[in-house]
Amino acid sequence: MLEDRDYMRGPEYGANRWQTATAVILILNAVVFLIQMAKPAFYLDLRLSSGGLQRGYLWQLLTYQFLHADIIHLALNSMGLFTFGFAVEEALGKKRYLALYLISGVMGGLVHVAGQFVLPAAFGLGGVVGASAGLFGLIAAFALMAPERDLTVYLFMMFPITVSAKVLAGTFLGISLLGLIFEITGIGRSVVAHGAHAGGMLGGWLMLRFFSRRSRSRENASTQAEIAEEKQSSETEFLQKQADEILDKIHAKGIHSLTAAEHKTLDAYRKKMNQR
Repeated sequence: MLEDRDYMRGPEYGANRWQTATAVILILNAVVFLIQMAKPAFYLDLRLSSGGLQRGYLWQLLTYQFLHADIIHLALNSMGLFTFGFAVEEALGKKRYLALYLISGVMGGLVHVAGQFVLPAAFGLGGVVGASAGLFGLIAAFALMAPERDLTVYLFMMFPITVSAKVLAGTFLGISLLGLIFEITGIGRSVVAHGAHAGGMLGGWLMLRFFSRRSRSRENASTQAEIAEEKQSSETEFLQKQADEILDKIHAKGIHSLTAAEHKTLDAYRKKMNQR
């Protein structure tokens, strides 16, 4: 079970949740948005675009994740981060959480930019902004870790609906893939970066698999070390028992009474003791 892995055993934040990485991201997003409003030209080279990457602006894969188009865009992403961020961070721990969030954002950005390179007419060449790709990575991770957890979402921000995490994640993925199909086929265009959303979910899935494999590797290495230690301990105990019997024989009959095999055993015991 994923819940049994050591990467699922993060700190319990409780009342200290505002000292978490999630809180820092929420605050940073708000501060950056205020700077955007004060200086609109501030983020022109920080948005993600195929043109920017062609010019070598690789930092855009990170910086675009902290920019937002408007206050509604910021509010929706903040709500999502508040809902899923604290829970995923508590499960994974701060370092793994940040890695998953940021790499999901990078993955989402790369998927969208790849679309701009291949089908510029469908994906457009404008800059992409928003925390959505990283957020969708968190949603994918949450659904994998707690698929049956019930969540209440508000349809059209008005009507509450309770669904399981796996259903919610599947719905978001379906909407993203459908949006991609519409854009690729030219059926419809949207201001939503569906490629970034789908790529973000892929990033979250990949990162959680990576954490799981590393956890299994550590568990296997620990088990093998314990087996080796137990085996060595058993061999030492057996050798010590033989050495005690030989020493008793020397005490009773003298060292000249030992056989070649007993001399060999005694030498092996001395070497073993010197290695300690």
